[in-house]
Amino acid sequence: MVESLTTAERVMQKLPLPSDDIGDILRRFYATYGMPTEGPPAGLDVTQILGGDPLPAGEREILLSALNDQVLLRQFSGCRKILEDLATRLTSDELMRELSSVASHSDQEFDQMLSGVLWFSLASSLDQRRDGLPVTPFDEHFEIPFPVKARLTVEGSLVLRLYVALVYMREGVLSNRIAHGARSGNPCCGLVSKLLNSDYVRRIRNALSHGSFSSCVVGIAFRDDNGLVVATPNFLSWLCTWLMVIQLQALSAVSRADSTTS
Repeated sequence: MVESLTTAERVMQKLPLPSDDIGDILRRFYATYGMPTEGPPAGLDVTQILGGDPLPAGEREILLSALNDQVLLRQFSGCRKILEDLATRLTSDELMRELSSVASHSDQEFDQMLSGVLWFSLASSLDQRRDGLPVTPFDEHFEIPFPVKARLTVEGSLVLRLYVALVYMREGVLSNRIAHGARSGNPCCGLVSKLLNSDYVRRIRNALSHGSFSSCVVGIAFRDDNGLVVATPNFLSWLCTWLMVIQLQALSAVSRADSTTS
C-alpha cells in the first residue's frame, strides 16, 4: 500500500521518496552531453511517469558507457569549445572574406557548393510540422505512433544533414578552400578546419559513412572502432546550424570570387 502512494502523499506523510533512477540518469547525460534546454527538469519524476517501467538494459548501458567514457568526454568538450568560438566568428563575414581571398581552382566550384547547400536545405525541410505535429510522406497510408514519428523525423533530418555536410562535402571545393585558408594562417578557416577534423566530428563522420548508427533514448548512437558516440538532437541541430552557415559563407565566397574574375 505504501508503494502506491504518490510523491505528494509521501511528502505529506513524511515518508521517504522513491528514487527517480531513470530521470537521474537522463539528467546526468543531458547535463554532460546535451544543450541547456534538453532533458527532464529537476523535480520531474520520470520513473513515476513511465509507471515504474525500468529503462531497457541496452539503453541504460549506452548512457552509462558514454558517461563513463573519459576519452569521449574530452572529444566532446573539445568539439563544443570549437563550436562556441566559431559561433562568435560566423556571425560576421570573417569566414567569407577569408575564403574569398583563396584563388579559384575550377569553373565548377559554384555548382558544387550550390548542390551541397541545396541538399542540406532539402534535408532540413524533412522535419516539417502541421498544427504542431510532424508530417511524413506515409501519413495518408498508415498511422505511425506520435512518439515514433516525432523522433524519426527529427533524427532522420539530422542524419541526412550531417551526411551532406560531413561526408558528401568532406572532399571538394569547401574542404580545399578551408584547408588553403588554414595553411595561410586565416584564423576562422583554422577553426573550421579544427572542427571538421576534430575527433568527435570525425567519429560521427566515420559512422555515417558506414551506416553504423541507430536511435536511442536520448538521440542517436554512432558506432565506430573506438566505441560509441551518443549525441542529443539539440546538440546535433546546433552543430548542423553552424555547418550550414559555413557552407553558405563558402558559397558566397565562391560566387564573389567568380564575379571578380569574369
